[in-house]
Amino acid sequence: MSKINKEEYYLCRLLGFALNEKEPEQEDGIDYKKLLSLAKKHQVFNAVYPLLDKLDGVPDEEKARFRDHTMSELKRMLVVNNERDIIFAELTSKSIRFMPLKGLIIKAYYPKESMRQMSDNDILFDFENRDEVARIMKSNGYKTVATGENSDDYHKEPYSTFEFHRTLFFEEHNFCPRFDDLWERATQDGENPYLYHMDINDVYIYNVCHMFKHFSSAGCGVRFLADNFLLLKKDGKKLDFGYVSAKLDEYGILDFERKTRELAIKLFSDEELSYEEEELLGVFLNFGIFGSEKIKLSRELEAMSKGASINSAKRSYVLKRLFPPKKKMIADYRALEKRPYLLPAYYAYRLIKGALHPKETLGEVKSVNSINNK
Repeated sequence: MSKINKEEYYLCRLLGFALNEKEPEQEDGIDYKKLLSLAKKHQVFNAVYPLLDKLDGVPDEEKARFRDHTMSELKRMLVVNNERDIIFAELTSKSIRFMPLKGLIIKAYYPKESMRQMSDNDILFDFENRDEVARIMKSNGYKTVATGENSDDYHKEPYSTFEFHRTLFFEEHNFCPRFDDLWERATQDGENPYLYHMDINDVYIYNVCHMFKHFSSAGCGVRFLADNFLLLKKDGKKLDFGYVSAKLDEYGILDFERKTRELAIKLFSDEELSYEEEELLGVFLNFGIFGSEKIKLSRELEAMSKGASINSAKRSYVLKRLFPPKKKMIADYRALEKRPYLLPAYYAYRLIKGALHPKETLGEVKSVNSINNK
């Protein structure tokens, strides 16, 4: 793997050992500070720390750093798990159907659930109960942090974030696969009639789509590959690849699925990669878990500049950020659903809010200007 540095290569090997529940192998010449930074960047240090702790060649101070980060993450997970139990019980008591998504499903595929770090709790729910969900979250001490076009997001200090999805993807994005029959294809829980489990084929399709969304817009990290590796390892024989392939072909990402599937299987089975696979792995390793905002901005400006100059695209982008489309404004400010005539007032509110937070506003403008002209 000439294009992958030693620490990146070793991180992938360690992750493979962890996913396959194998004893780790010591490797000489590793910069463990760099390795820790990579593990944090890709949110996999919970998976690799127990292996490193077994190795005699890892300096004690580096083990201590890994242990401190892992213990902090485990503490966060305990709090979040407790909060999730409370919210799920509240949804059930109010007869609101809900379906766990993303990491809430995938964590069960890891040898230990604590190995799979999570940023938030993603849940699909009946949109008709939106106001009741808002009341539940408020009564449990949560603040609304976003009301976007496909999810309402809530946060409670110090750790807990819930994203309640009404759809899986933004309609405004170029890549927007539809999952219209999720509820019909899902399985009702045997003990809780309001808890639904996503069909295994849809779990895999959604994971690939979610990975592609991040990969194509801002980049993404190797944990996405680890997730799909485990899903394929455990439930690959249950997948209806005729259905899966037809859907992914419909969404235009069938080739992406094949390449990432083959890469994940070979990478975490410790097999030699082809030149093309090594190149693709290098792209995954180059980014953090959810990619780079600068890359995302650069790609968005590039798409907007087709047929125009990059400076024209920058002006259009800034104008769009100052005055988002009406659909976006209604999604962000729920009062506009019933009072659309207040739209000018909310545009003014956004401008005032931007002026009151000049550091954040100027930072975004600076990011736009930092994109090189072509």
